[in-house]
Amino acid sequence: MTLQELINAVMLKATGKPTILDQSNAKWSKIKGIANYYQNAWLNEPGQHWNSRYERARQIGNINNNDEYELDDDIADISTAKGDNVYVLTKEGEKKPFQLVTYDDLKNYPTGNYCAKLGQSLVFNARFAEDDPCYGGKLYAPVYTYVEDLEDPDDDVSVDNPVWLVTMCAAEYIRNDIVKQNQYGNLIAEANNLMQAMIINNRAGQVRRVRGGFRNGGGMYYD
Repeated sequence: MTLQELINAVMLKATGKPTILDQSNAKWSKIKGIANYYQNAWLNEPGQHWNSRYERARQIGNINNNDEYELDDDIADISTAKGDNVYVLTKEGEKKPFQLVTYDDLKNYPTGNYCAKLGQSLVFNARFAEDDPCYGGKLYAPVYTYVEDLEDPDDDVSVDNPVWLVTMCAAEYIRNDIVKQNQYGNLIAEANNLMQAMIINNRAGQVRRVRGGFRNGGGMYYD
């Protein structure tokens, strides 16, 4: 679903009328803002990592004599799930795994293969010497990525089930409408059911344990 298709669907669900808004319309911009807010709420659903935002092996860079390597701007988190590892693929083709710990704990591991995420950097417990088997190898990490804000009509919605986003946007759109606000609770209930279905589907496609459900943050205020 594109942003324009989402906005069309939101207007239909909120008003019951098929309305095509132009990008120059203030309502178009309002719905876009709501959509970006709730798309990011979906991404940060408590206790949930979405399979659609997961990359098992993102190349971070090449190992030199540094102990810190910059992560791409679109990387939100590094997976710590069972079976996932930060690793170096050596020039000889061997995988050298590194255990991910918190940055505060990294100092407790002066030896061995350990690393930590610090902001948008991956930090190791020691520099790599030129005689280290990892030196010159390729660094990989299992990552989860951010979503990009929706801006243009043809931008694709990132949410696994766009109908959830349509429903949340419609609820927010009518929240302060005296005539239609009585439907707000029904739309939120519908959205909660769609979120739970997304979580169940996501859980079915992974071995990672997830928990939590969507909690509406009380809405947003628009002029």
